[in-house]
Amino acid sequence: MVTELGDPLDTVRLLQLSWEDRLRLALGISQILHHLAHSPLGSLSMNDFRRQQFVLVGGTLKLSDVDDLGVGEPACETDADCVIGGDSTPEKDENNINDANTTEGLSCVDSWCVGHNERLNIWHAGQHFIRLFLPLSAPASLEPHIQELLAAYARPAAGGWNSARILGATQRLVARFVSGDYMVEPSTKHSSTSGYERMTDSDLPGLHDYRCPLSISAVGCVMSVFNEEEAADICTDDDDCRAVVLGQEHTWTGRTLAVFKNGYSAPSVKKGYSLLLKRKLKQTQ
Repeated sequence: MVTELGDPLDTVRLLQLSWEDRLRLALGISQILHHLAHSPLGSLSMNDFRRQQFVLVGGTLKLSDVDDLGVGEPACETDADCVIGGDSTPEKDENNINDANTTEGLSCVDSWCVGHNERLNIWHAGQHFIRLFLPLSAPASLEPHIQELLAAYARPAAGGWNSARILGATQRLVARFVSGDYMVEPSTKHSSTSGYERMTDSDLPGLHDYRCPLSISAVGCVMSVFNEEEAADICTDDDDCRAVVLGQEHTWTGRTLAVFKNGYSAPSVKKGYSLLLKRKLKQTQ
């Protein structure tokens, strides 16, 4: 027997995660949906799709409660039986599912509603996960891609969405975030670091830490950044920020963890670390 220990997933914990970590959850959900639709047992339905059914293991979403999984598609005689509200579908009007947006267009093939489980899983995943956390604190330039995914989860029938297509769209969203494509093109603005002095092999460990709204740390202002330009942008927009330390720690996407500081003093030597100091601050020291 192989077991894994995971952390419970509740609404409070979801909202406390950084957007990058919530993006990782969205990717995990799309992978689970694809597996349920293409399992060795055939298409599986999650008849009790709740956040309490999942845990986080090292930041990865895992399905921990599988006793409510249904094996096989609902039986049918005609295509009409495959639309929620038909006589043969046990999920009739459950959870206010919109018939036209969820199960319209499904076909009865060899007495089974092909694609029914996949559509219902997608809708439930959107209601219990995606719509609640994916839009919050997301980079503004990724909004069109996020809205596309929200529409896919809310109305899978309208756009002919299935788990494979949702997985592909989520992977593309992750790729855009990882590549830094969401950032403003350098040619359209001045260099963000022009107002900073860069000090190599420098750190301010345990000094000048402060709390900020999007921090992933409980004791300081820590966020992931694509590069020094993005770190400088964040610091410039924060009136409390005076300096930024970029080290050797990285997130699951490979982004660098940056520690923002509300003051400055003589730095410690630390190989591989860099310190960005606002020039105006140094002039007043």
